[in-house]
Amino acid sequence: MSNKTKAIFIIIVGLVLVAAGVFASILLAQRFQASRPSASAQEDTVKTTVVVVTRDLFLGDLITGADLKLIDVPVEISPRDAIANLDQVVGKIIKTDLVQGEMVLTHNLADPTNNNKDLSFILSDDHVLMAFPADDLMSRESMVQRGDVIDIFATFLERVKTVSDTTTTTTTGEVKEPEMRTFTVDTMQKVSVTAMVLEVIEQEGNAAPMQGEAAQLVTAPETRIKAYLLALNPQDALILKHLKDTGAIFDIVLRSPTSIAQFGLTPVTEEYIIEYYGLEILP
Repeated sequence: MSNKTKAIFIIIVGLVLVAAGVFASILLAQRFQASRPSASAQEDTVKTTVVVVTRDLFLGDLITGADLKLIDVPVEISPRDAIANLDQVVGKIIKTDLVQGEMVLTHNLADPTNNNKDLSFILSDDHVLMAFPADDLMSRESMVQRGDVIDIFATFLERVKTVSDTTTTTTTGEVKEPEMRTFTVDTMQKVSVTAMVLEVIEQEGNAAPMQGEAAQLVTAPETRIKAYLLALNPQDALILKHLKDTGAIFDIVLRSPTSIAQFGLTPVTEEYIIEYYGLEILP
């Protein structure tokens, strides 16, 4: 084969390869174009605004404005009970755990102030919600708030049978009635205040008149704590009910919000006080 023939052959092969490359490029471009949604299709996507959480939240958490933000999502992925207004979420309590970025739905929320008392939905299956009277000094001074960790102390009278009672009965044959003794104990520790029942008291006060307006009386609302709602296991709730129904005097003490200690306290009796202060050896 002459050099001229070889050159022509090489040129023909090169042209064939170039044509094949161009053809393949056209096919790839068409496939890529077909896989991309058109600009008009993107513009035609209908979106809606929903509320999502900005951090992980857990059962019973109170939602604040800093925990939320608004985002736009395609309407087809938005559940029908998704919330689109921040005001409908702030101040509510969640009934389930939520992860960062998750949409807030209507059935996720409990309102501690409504008439339905749907706080029951934030309870675990092995707890009950008990209303506990707010009659102690800490409560009257409004020192306890929702979410605080408290201990409940109680002083009560209880009938007890002493050794002297047994001796008297055995030797004399007389039946001696059990003695009423006073005990002060820590009935419950590390109890979280789930919610509070408040009484709104309307008070009249003088308002400074605005320009062009006459002075008028305005109502200044004041709240008073009537009871605490406590999530307890049923046995603890039953103990508190018994003590309350038998006339125990309760006092609430406030813990640090990070306190997890279980205090080993000794019930206080008359003998304990005498021994502790050394009263039996006074002159």
